[in-house]
Amino acid sequence: MDFLWSLVGFLIVIGILVTLHEWGHFQVARWFNIKVVEFSIGFGKALYQKQKGETNYKIAMIPLGGFVRFTDEREGPVADEDLPRAFNRQSVYKRFAVVAAGPLINILFAWLVFIVIYLIGINTLKPVIEVIPENTPLSQVLNMQQLQSHGAQDGLWEVVAVNGKTVNAWNEVNQQLMLAMIEKRANVDLQLQEVYSGQAIQVSGLDIRLLDLNAADTDWLTVLGFVPAPPRIPAVIDRVLPDGPAANSGLQPGDRITSVDRFPVENWGEFVKIIQDKPGETVNVSYLRDRVEYEVAIRLGSVLRDEQQVGQVGLGVRFDRHAMAPFSNRISYDLSGAIEAGWQRMQDLTYMSLQMLKKMLFGEVSLQHLSGPISIAQMSGQAVQSGLISFLGLLGLLSLSIGILNLLPIPVLDGGHLLYYLVEMIKGSPVSDRFMQYGQTVGLFLILSLTLLAIFNDILRISNG
Repeated sequence: MDFLWSLVGFLIVIGILVTLHEWGHFQVARWFNIKVVEFSIGFGKALYQKQKGETNYKIAMIPLGGFVRFTDEREGPVADEDLPRAFNRQSVYKRFAVVAAGPLINILFAWLVFIVIYLIGINTLKPVIEVIPENTPLSQVLNMQQLQSHGAQDGLWEVVAVNGKTVNAWNEVNQQLMLAMIEKRANVDLQLQEVYSGQAIQVSGLDIRLLDLNAADTDWLTVLGFVPAPPRIPAVIDRVLPDGPAANSGLQPGDRITSVDRFPVENWGEFVKIIQDKPGETVNVSYLRDRVEYEVAIRLGSVLRDEQQVGQVGLGVRFDRHAMAPFSNRISYDLSGAIEAGWQRMQDLTYMSLQMLKKMLFGEVSLQHLSGPISIAQMSGQAVQSGLISFLGLLGLLSLSIGILNLLPIPVLDGGHLLYYLVEMIKGSPVSDRFMQYGQTVGLFLILSLTLLAIFNDILRISNG
């Protein structure tokens, strides 16, 4: 089933993004009255094609890209009446515009997607902490006694800024840590705010030298000492899974868990923690029903999570909006705010992408970070299953990535052709066919090598679990 979701997600995502990219080339060429012979989504043998007007529209077998083919004297004889419409006879500025349109439409589409996401709104967990583990970088610059001395009412502190940049969710904290690592900073500054009182404190000099860009799978937050505070939702059962360990326990929706093996349970987070620490064990669960306390023995299940076995009970919690309020956040804007937030999101991602590419080029970051079509398929499948916002987020990220990568000055890519046209604008004559052919050969070798490496990385990730 996962394979099917990955395949469907991949075809949807790539279909949308490749069609947009090629449509950019196609539409600008049409504006300049350049004859478009073929519009293809995919490479290789045609699965479906239809001639409409002077253009053959095609869906091909290999869904790893696409192309638009123009009338061009360099590719074969051109009828006399079509010569003025041949691509090679257009001014360098028109050719530049046609080639640039593909990646630019991907970038503009990414911005539009981010705008839509912020208009709809994103539900996130606030970066809230309540404990600081000892012997961690965070404990070296801050401890709970210091927090309590600042008037904490309930021991909950939210990270509201990293290096002066406002953060609203844990993934945004991670993003700022990544930016700091990219910029080779030794430490970062934090601003924390007590959840209930609003009391704020500044934390300077959090050492991040333990973090490694090459260890992207590492939980950077845990390494530094950030422990996300579990939402203090009352431990009231909402559902009992019919095939779970608690299915025959007699527990019912509405029951409130009070203790496990005589350990008091104040909220659902505490209950989950106790259960996860006892995989395969039998536990005594006390609960309230109609103000009467009962106790039942349940043999817990065991599942593998993050390379270790954790306990499983098969119960769902009743959502409590009021209890979730200090821990949850909905990020949404009006149109002008969404436009600005979408632009900022695009700027941040572009900067990080270019910096990571530069570090890969100079050997500062491992090429193992390259992801290929298999990883994209897996992410697409997960995004399709996770809902609209996740799907749009991936669509925007991949569209931006396609736009950026295609603008790189590598022969074979759009950016390579744009480089040739810039040289032509400067020197007043086209780049020689011999030089262009040499560049195409080198560029093709480079792209094929990187593609094979990315696929190898994908396979390695799958084999390593």
